[in-house]
Amino acid sequence: MKNSKPFDLNRREFMKTTGYIGLSAVIGGSVLGMTNPAWAAKKSIIVGMTQEPVNFNPLLYVNSGTEEVPEACMFDALWDMNHLGEFIPNLATKVPTLENGGISSDGKLWKVELKKGIKWHDGAPFTAKDVEFTYQTIINPKVAIRSRSGFDLISDFKIIDDYNFEISLAKPFVPFAWAWQKMHIVPHHILSKVADINTAAFNMKPVGTGPYTLTKRVAGSHMIYKRNENYHRGTPAIETIVHKFVPDQTVAYTQYKTGEIDVFGLHGIPPERLEEAKTLANRDTLITPTPWVEFVYFNCGKPQFKEKIVRQALYLAIDKEKWRKDIYYGVPPGTLSYLHPTHWAYNHKLKDRGFNLKKAAEMLDGAGWKLGSDGIRAKNGVKMKFTMSTTAGAKAREQAEAMIQADWKKIGVVMEIKNMPASVVWGEYTTKSQFDTLMVGWEPTVGMDPDYTARCHSKQIPVKHGVGSNYVQYENPELDKLLEEGVLISDMAKRKEVYDRIQEILYEDVPFAPILAYVFIYGKKSSVKGYEINPYVTDITWNIQDWNWG
Repeated sequence: MKNSKPFDLNRREFMKTTGYIGLSAVIGGSVLGMTNPAWAAKKSIIVGMTQEPVNFNPLLYVNSGTEEVPEACMFDALWDMNHLGEFIPNLATKVPTLENGGISSDGKLWKVELKKGIKWHDGAPFTAKDVEFTYQTIINPKVAIRSRSGFDLISDFKIIDDYNFEISLAKPFVPFAWAWQKMHIVPHHILSKVADINTAAFNMKPVGTGPYTLTKRVAGSHMIYKRNENYHRGTPAIETIVHKFVPDQTVAYTQYKTGEIDVFGLHGIPPERLEEAKTLANRDTLITPTPWVEFVYFNCGKPQFKEKIVRQALYLAIDKEKWRKDIYYGVPPGTLSYLHPTHWAYNHKLKDRGFNLKKAAEMLDGAGWKLGSDGIRAKNGVKMKFTMSTTAGAKAREQAEAMIQADWKKIGVVMEIKNMPASVVWGEYTTKSQFDTLMVGWEPTVGMDPDYTARCHSKQIPVKHGVGSNYVQYENPELDKLLEEGVLISDMAKRKEVYDRIQEILYEDVPFAPILAYVFIYGKKSSVKGYEINPYVTDITWNIQDWNWG
């Protein structure tokens, strides 16, 4: 790509430098509704998922996918990413570009105009002061923000008036539009009066500008949202949204079949039921590519995983192909990176080392982890015995855990399965790095940009620095420098060189072991209209304000 000046990209070039290319979404079969008379009216839609949200503050949440439902229902961003890979205005009147004068030629000055007349759910006016406060909260070191990527480069935030502001960057930041798309705006008039946002009551009872308001939460069961009659993009057609939690994936699928769920999201239809799902009457089966990658996370702060040779050996002793083909029926592709293999920045030069128990055992022997009389390896008094955790009731993951457990046992490694409800495992157990290993699926942290600073920069370890998503406590000075460099390069070819090297280092050090790139099998009732598959986001409710019963 020729790049005579920074940020001078047409739409296709922009999407190539910041997102997926080549993803296709295949639509073909089914979804369901609710028989409970209180929820069965066509004024309601029941969204079923296997996981339950933990935190409803859009700046603080941990678990994308499920916690993005309250975010999409209750909050707005300056702009959104639609299913065609286009940024579209939300709170802003337009998305800043070079062409419309919203971005300066050097990429350092961004001018934003807000829509007038928008109200918070409590009736207070929405203004530029709320955007400024959101930015100030993001960079506040006392707040456990999930990512500060891009916001930490803001040198000045200048309010012109209630509906106009300017942002000056110390350096051009290529994924800056993605950074704002991923961060929804929170209210100044409420949170500026809170002593500690991390523990504010607001986090469970939010006030937003979004299409819905939270009216009821029954822990372990469901959340109910009522439409915002004064929503600035138009009153939603659906009066009530019910976000229902069914931890057991098989049970959730049964409820989808019998009509108790209208839209079946995370984790969706079990792969082994795909062919059956396609035959269900009045249902649409939605094969949905997403930015997620499934990993095994190794907590580098635990003594068993401090040496990369141990992590390498354990990765070598995971049968990735059997996992992908036998458990997921070959639906998702494999990946050796934190990126989906269709992503423009994916490093296709990475070579799969395969599955080799003998070599893995030799590596552990060579590293001094010797087999004891009990059949368990140990070194310096530490046994190679630990736990693996994920969401309880996720059948495919439970099968994968059992497979890994059996294979690791063959090389003297004892892994105990310790699964918990989503609200527990993705809470402080994850954010404070209390786990040994996790089975987890996550996406890049700044939209579809390849930036992975929040997940693996040494200054993004929340248990040490109070910020970021580097839950594995991984530290590598070379990687830190590359991550810092990568977000400043607008030339696509040069940028890819940096991210190729980043992926090489991560593949060599294995702080997390990539397994497969997600393709979810979602479902909905055929009569639910307005729903759009969007491979550029991780939230199935991204356009929930447009859903209707046809």
